[in-house]
Amino acid sequence: MTESEQTFDRFFDSMESLADTISESLQSQVTIEDSNHHVIGYSSHQFESDPARISTIIGKRVPNTVIIGLRKKGVMHDLENTSHPIRIPAVMEVGLGPRLAMCIKHQQEILGYIWVVDRGNLAEGHAERIVEKAAGIAGRYLLKQRGWKTKQEKTFEDFFWKLLTSHYENELRIRQEAEAGSILLPESYYIGVLESDKPVDEHFLQNFRRIMDAYAGQRLLFQTAEQNRLIILFSFVFPVEGTERLSSFVQKLIRDMGTSEGCRLTAGCSPGYREYTSAAAAYREALQILEIKKLLPYHARELLLYEEIGFWAYLPAILEQKRSRTRRSALLYPLKEHDREHKSDFLKTIAVYLTMNGNLKESAAFLHIHTNTLMYRLNRIAEITGRSLKETDYRTSIYLDILTEETAQVNGWFQEAPGFKE
Repeated sequence: MTESEQTFDRFFDSMESLADTISESLQSQVTIEDSNHHVIGYSSHQFESDPARISTIIGKRVPNTVIIGLRKKGVMHDLENTSHPIRIPAVMEVGLGPRLAMCIKHQQEILGYIWVVDRGNLAEGHAERIVEKAAGIAGRYLLKQRGWKTKQEKTFEDFFWKLLTSHYENELRIRQEAEAGSILLPESYYIGVLESDKPVDEHFLQNFRRIMDAYAGQRLLFQTAEQNRLIILFSFVFPVEGTERLSSFVQKLIRDMGTSEGCRLTAGCSPGYREYTSAAAAYREALQILEIKKLLPYHARELLLYEEIGFWAYLPAILEQKRSRTRRSALLYPLKEHDREHKSDFLKTIAVYLTMNGNLKESAAFLHIHTNTLMYRLNRIAEITGRSLKETDYRTSIYLDILTEETAQVNGWFQEAPGFKE
């Protein structure tokens, strides 16, 4: 055993000191990361660094472009599927020079990575032994940290569920328990619920944390999973006016997570709140968005924020009221009878026309008929019902009746809409 290898037979109180020791032994720059590619230790810049290392240290995390580039090249696959250090050639597309690297593991679980810049001065065999020794030390450190983190995460998750289920009687009690658990509550917050067509597993959660960490200006405080749902409480670093930034953030999150996980996602998000006694109400608001999107997928396809819910908020109440009554809509009856007797499509025509906001051209295109044919149908509907769709109360009432009494029919009519995926 060489003298430089013996220097690792001691206690290291941080990953910074371990990185510096590796660097001194190999006369090269070193970076140590956790499993999510966050930098937990790096040596000082003794020599000129390549762009990948510089951006990693500045951002305290490996940039997504570098990770994606290495995965495309198969570098990460090779690294994660061997238990020894490997030599990696330069990948200049992502600004990465040659490296000696090792994946830090416990059994088959990935805990982190060690990267050593290879300037051609790393002696074969000796450098590998140094990195392998260091990986063992880093592994023990990360396992210890994980034990602490798991306990902390459980404290956060328990507190979050108490907020979501109205456990606390007042704001003061919430603040006291947060302080006791070292939980720093932001001044204002939002609650979002992401729903996936796949179960939300540990891989999903790791990807989610990685993506959230890459977003500037947002702070994720709580997260918890329930089957195929991920529930989060987050805030913005700076105050947000209006809904544009919130909507943009939720849309980007759905898109990035869907791409990363190869799944289809939908989401609902509450308005911003300051009082944490309102967290349960905020959670219900986010869930109501998802409920409406399931009820009428096409019509509510762009609905994400409770602040923009409008009349959709009343649909569940209308449905509940209609279920308690056996009598069906008198407004729909004459049209349904006409369609049944004459094999016409007047009910569908009204549904499409009102869904398309009264746009004749779009409605006719959707129905695959000429605009003049649509005009004829609308005139015949007025004759049959004795009412005009220009009357606001009639227009609103018949539209709500169609959506709540003919929901299955409506979803069938619109499931083949261009560009729509349920």
